[in-house]
Amino acid sequence: MKIPKILFTICLTSSLASAEPLHITIPVYSIVPSQLSLQTVSVETIWPEKSADTLTIGDVINKNSSIHSIRSGGVGQQTSVFTRGTNSNHTLFMINGSPITDHSTTNGLFDAGNDPVNYSTSIDVYKGSQSTLFGPNAVGGAVNINTSAVTTDEVGVGMGSNDQKSLSVQKSFFNTTGIYSIKAHKDQSDGYSVVANGDADGYNFQSINFDSEHMFDTGLLKSTIIYRDAKTELDGSGVDDIDYTADSKFYFYQIAFENDRFNFVADRNVHDKEFVNGRCSSNGLCLLSSSEIDTYDSETNHARISVTERKDNFNITTGTDISLYSAEFQNNGSYNSSVDKSAENYAGFVNFDYFHEKWIINGGFRRDWNSLHDPVTTFRLGSGYQITEELTAIAGVNTGFKAPTLYEMYGADNFGYTGNPNLKEETSVTYEIGLKTDVQTDYDSFNSKSTFFLTEITDQINFSNSTYSNDNQGKTKITGWDFSSSYTEDSTTLDVGLMYVSAQDSSDTQMTRRPWWTANLGVKHNINHSTQIWYNWQYYGDHRDIHPTNYSTVDREYQHHSDIGIKHLFHDDVLLEATINNITDEKFERPYGYSQPGRQISLHLKYFF
Repeated sequence: MKIPKILFTICLTSSLASAEPLHITIPVYSIVPSQLSLQTVSVETIWPEKSADTLTIGDVINKNSSIHSIRSGGVGQQTSVFTRGTNSNHTLFMINGSPITDHSTTNGLFDAGNDPVNYSTSIDVYKGSQSTLFGPNAVGGAVNINTSAVTTDEVGVGMGSNDQKSLSVQKSFFNTTGIYSIKAHKDQSDGYSVVANGDADGYNFQSINFDSEHMFDTGLLKSTIIYRDAKTELDGSGVDDIDYTADSKFYFYQIAFENDRFNFVADRNVHDKEFVNGRCSSNGLCLLSSSEIDTYDSETNHARISVTERKDNFNITTGTDISLYSAEFQNNGSYNSSVDKSAENYAGFVNFDYFHEKWIINGGFRRDWNSLHDPVTTFRLGSGYQITEELTAIAGVNTGFKAPTLYEMYGADNFGYTGNPNLKEETSVTYEIGLKTDVQTDYDSFNSKSTFFLTEITDQINFSNSTYSNDNQGKTKITGWDFSSSYTEDSTTLDVGLMYVSAQDSSDTQMTRRPWWTANLGVKHNINHSTQIWYNWQYYGDHRDIHPTNYSTVDREYQHHSDIGIKHLFHDDVLLEATINNITDEKFERPYGYSQPGRQISLHLKYFF
């Protein structure tokens, strides 16, 4: 059974526009044998709104209650992602199924705050340990950014609070065998300060994306090129810094070939970051010659090959996955820190699914060999039973691991830190049981998923005594309940997300920045065939955090905010959007010491040609 291509229209909803459909291929062709393998995996697909607001990947996935994106200030600031209560370095990020891990970071955290995903066509969120499917670092889950050649031409301009301006262009090309498309985006803003009466911290984003798809008798050949440059001004925790800037460049090149049986993917990604802490006087004069310049560079070459065999009710996929990666960074000034190392990771995997009447059973295992640490074996096993036509019970167990970073093993600094080359991998296992509903009538539709989960992490890597070491005192245990639903009646859609999580470390202490309760509520209503209004509400419950100056652990109360917007389509080719974020102008800090924006207003005009 082959995963079908998904058709969707880009302008509002199908009731608001008649733009040509886009073809999107979910890139799990190469990993699992059929769509059945996804029935017992906790995965949700998000369709990013191409709106007046520039949305980074952290902003987009934060609308899912299972994920907490913690941003240190406004747009462009460092953003940490916590999936189902696991650590901020436990979520694997991918593009078209290929990891884009930044190996130059000290603890493996992926910064989800400086990647505007205007080039994305959809985003898949995988919850729970997923290393059998995707490899290292998918302890808490994985986020996959999909791109695709599109068939619409458009240009858009935007403006908003804090002198925000944006320009985007999308153009497609066709020939007898293929589709090509180019998407370019530029957005900038003066920003605001995370501290009272401080200087504004702005950003300047630029990105360009090229996609192609060629259909031959033997299969589909695809290519993707992404370039992104994010320039941001930074502040410290509770501290105003008028001359601290970051320039983060990212390059991604991918080519893939697939048919019903064979899949091949090869790609390369490069992270090139520079942080400059200048020497500025009170009159604003800055001397570059006396600046501290820190550089972080990471390169990964990756390839994957797989073959799928199908017979009756049984499908099986076997394959191999190879990554060659390196990292080099140098911190200068009063704090000196560095690493310069490379490594290789080789893996083999097998995945299968079996279906019979009302039963689905699927699973697999994967073996990773790394040049710097011991081999790791992961497995997964899931089952689904269709109780009625509308109700399905699911259960599963998935394992994962996080490899020690190059800095954790081999880094050093001038304050006495030395890496630990004997670090073991963090390993995890996630148990899940739940119910899925899918009700369709002539008048309305309702689908939902309710899941109870438990994730246990062994040998968690912690920092103490000027080095990193594995926690051998016990396991980190994360338990919770995850619920999501969508109800549509006539022209109105109601989306609800709710999660409870208890994240306890090996000493049975609730970990910081993991609220016990989070919730999302979204409503969309099509007033007529050309006008839509929408409302979103996000709730971030009581939680523990770290004090910005004395670094003690403190208890903090819940936070919430609401956004509203309207979209109107003129003459089927001009789309006007207006958005108000944080409509009640709530004042809150998340994380503690970093003020979040108050009320923000933006307008966007898009022309389809």
